[in-house]
Amino acid sequence: MTKNMQKAIAAAVSTGLLILSIGANAQESATDDLNSCVRKEQLVATAKGAGIGALTGFAAMLVSNKKNDAAKGAVIGAAVGGMAGFATAYYTAINTCYKKNPSWVPESSIQHTKSFEKVKKDLKYKSNQGVVVRANSVTIDGPVKADGQAVVNSTFALMTPDGAEHAVAIDRKLYVTGDDGKETVVVVPGHDTTEERTFEPGEVMDTVRIPIPHDAKPGSLYRVEFSVAADNKPASVASEKFQVSQ
Repeated sequence: MTKNMQKAIAAAVSTGLLILSIGANAQESATDDLNSCVRKEQLVATAKGAGIGALTGFAAMLVSNKKNDAAKGAVIGAAVGGMAGFATAYYTAINTCYKKNPSWVPESSIQHTKSFEKVKKDLKYKSNQGVVVRANSVTIDGPVKADGQAVVNSTFALMTPDGAEHAVAIDRKLYVTGDDGKETVVVVPGHDTTEERTFEPGEVMDTVRIPIPHDAKPGSLYRVEFSVAADNKPASVASEKFQVSQ
């Protein structure tokens, strides 16, 4: 690795850390310990992202034969990469902290909310339909504020021919909309993306709490996608958008 390239990467990493420090100094979590953990993990993630941005910017300048501007290009690449990846770094960081300290994970629940007979009547279900699992709705308790939590309630119906319990695969996804209008999928912290559990037939409600960054801007747009599947059949999907309020 050349000295110019080393300088470019060093400058880029410094820029990435500076960008993060502006937001990280304001970042608050439910507890000081969680806050400290998130900052540490976010710094590591952003530093790695800044390094990748540096290499990208440096390579772009070399391809365009502007070697003298290589260091400048690396810094710009790091800055853009750091800002674009801020939400991803935050949710990756807090998920890592939750895994290290399970007691910090916000309370969640999965509960049976309607009986088999009630849902059978509502759906006009017949036993010859076999096992049926259907995502019904996703709702978010509001308002959702920065440094708070989005309480997400997802419901689904499970029907079986004999009214027996059955395994259901649950999948949760969280999307963050960037300034360019494009969605980026991030982890739902504290929960496996996909899990399989056995339920009684009827209606079931899944409730999870998603942390919102302290510096999330009012109007920041998120989307939650919830899907359920059984017996390797195509998944049934429901989703809902929400915004960070003032």
